[in-house]
Amino acid sequence: MEHQDWLEQAELFALGVLDGAELEKFSAHLEPGCALCEAQLDAARRTFNQLAKDIEPVAPSADVKSRLLERIDTADKPGLVFIHAGEGEWPEVEPGIFVKVLNQDTVNKKITALVRMAPGAHYEDHRHTATEELLVLEGSCYSGGRLLRKGDYHRAEPGTEHFDTRTEEGSLMLLIFPMQSAPLT
Repeated sequence: MEHQDWLEQAELFALGVLDGAELEKFSAHLEPGCALCEAQLDAARRTFNQLAKDIEPVAPSADVKSRLLERIDTADKPGLVFIHAGEGEWPEVEPGIFVKVLNQDTVNKKITALVRMAPGAHYEDHRHTATEELLVLEGSCYSGGRLLRKGDYHRAEPGTEHFDTRTEEGSLMLLIFPMQSAPLT
């Protein structure tokens, strides 16, 4: 690489935009102490710092801000999943019971979901084929005949029977439950 190329890399390094192999190569070039690149790096940092002080911040329009945040939010983030409150569907699975699926774990055969029960709604009695966990986020509900309020947690182990699942005032719950439950007959 020509030394002029290293000097250009110094400016990119100062901006923090070098990554991967380029970052490794430039860091290795700096390690023994290249006086020209160190001087270029210092000059670039001073220039960028001064620019940051001299440029008056401008707030973007609401439309530009919204589009920018949307692009950031939908950027490829391997291994990270984000679901915002206003996103997703809430299908009605039983009268007055709406479910927003957050995750379907096919390996462990579990579903993580938000469940909203309208006032007066009830869920059919059922037998658990695997562990079910419930955390009340809003309101209250009866599960297994026991009243649960905001912040209360309940776990039902495999083989247990759930009866009297209902709400009088309405509730929002986080549920982790098996992909298959058996209705009681």
